[in-house]
Amino acid sequence: MINKKQSKKNKTKLYVLATFIMLGLSSLIFVDLGVMRLIELKKMKRSLNSDIQILLSQQIGLNDEIHKLTYDTLYIEKIAREKFLMVRPGEKVFRVIESKQVQ
Repeated sequence: MINKKQSKKNKTKLYVLATFIMLGLSSLIFVDLGVMRLIELKKMKRSLNSDIQILLSQQIGLNDEIHKLTYDTLYIEKIAREKFLMVRPGEKVFRVIESKQVQ
């Protein structure tokens, strides 16, 4: 009889302990500071690092463009000719009109 009572107590203690362990693990996984949040933050960190790398490469390109526009006269001339259709004094500009082909 005593053995049955003690066995029931042990089983009850085991169930209570298992319940607390399950609650503890689920709270570690699903609360705001849990594993799911950690995974989400790591994914966000990777995304932000890739964005930073893209922006740094764009910054390098823009700095090169600034340097060319400040010091490279050939580049400035090229931009003036292409974007603003400027010519040197004495140059003649010929416009070519493409003819439409009738089929």
